[in-house]
Amino acid sequence: MTGAETLLAVKLIPLYLLVAIGFLLGRFLDVNAREIGKLALFVLSPAVVFKGFYNARLDAAMAVLPLAVCALACLAAWVALPLAARRWNDGRERIAAFTAATGNTGFFGIPACLALIGPDSLAYVVLVSFGATAYENSVGFFVVARSESGVMGALIRVAKYPGLHACWLGVALNLGGVTLPAYVPQTVDLLAGGFSAVGMMIVGLGLAGIRRFRVDWGFLAFAFAWKFAVWPAAALAFVALDRAWLQAFPPVAHQVLVVESLVPMAAVTVVHATLQGIHPDRAAVAVALSTLFALVWLPVVFSAWG
Repeated sequence: MTGAETLLAVKLIPLYLLVAIGFLLGRFLDVNAREIGKLALFVLSPAVVFKGFYNARLDAAMAVLPLAVCALACLAAWVALPLAARRWNDGRERIAAFTAATGNTGFFGIPACLALIGPDSLAYVVLVSFGATAYENSVGFFVVARSESGVMGALIRVAKYPGLHACWLGVALNLGGVTLPAYVPQTVDLLAGGFSAVGMMIVGLGLAGIRRFRVDWGFLAFAFAWKFAVWPAAALAFVALDRAWLQAFPPVAHQVLVVESLVPMAAVTVVHATLQGIHPDRAAVAVALSTLFALVWLPVVFSAWG
């Protein structure tokens, strides 16, 4: 492994330890992954979303970045859905479309950018994560909700989803310059701080449910093609466009976009698969394998592009 790969691997050790803890909880204490998933998706995740948008810098080109990422993710989901539907009709097409449009931009992407680019990347990587989060809590949630509801039913579920309201409320308070009482952000911080730990443990809980290790090669190939080929190609195309014409972002932002396009599947994929009862064990295996693959693939592609 190169120095960058080793440094990235070391920074991600806590995430793998959390996966291991989740596995032990599921295998030996029979912890219910579905109930933990509800806690993560409906309480902890909205806290992360609200905190991010409430504290974000939403000015000039910086505000365009999360909007562009969110729009591209929405487009990717609607393109991926009919392609996945040609292969599956048991709900996996929804999970496949959801995960094709997002990735582990936060837990994996932030340490990856800091290791490969440096501290100057932090502002940009956070905004990219905001864009992915906005997708996950709007169109992404709708795509998954459609696995067991009609269009109207899915829209109603999205309207009831706390994460969506955390998005617009955080933005509104941010743009309005509203300062909340100290106890509100303190409470949000406590909730948000638990999301990364719980999210990664859910991956371990999904792995604990596996009684016979089985890789869903079709699902894995679909997810890998989008995560490690389509997204990097889109990011490089945008970077080329910005360099030649738009000239809106500095080189460090271009580097962040490339790194974030190469992150593995989002851990929240397992949460959705668990709550919907759509092969959570296979989703957990795919997320774990994509994380291991990204550990090598990301530095290689980034070095070659650089």
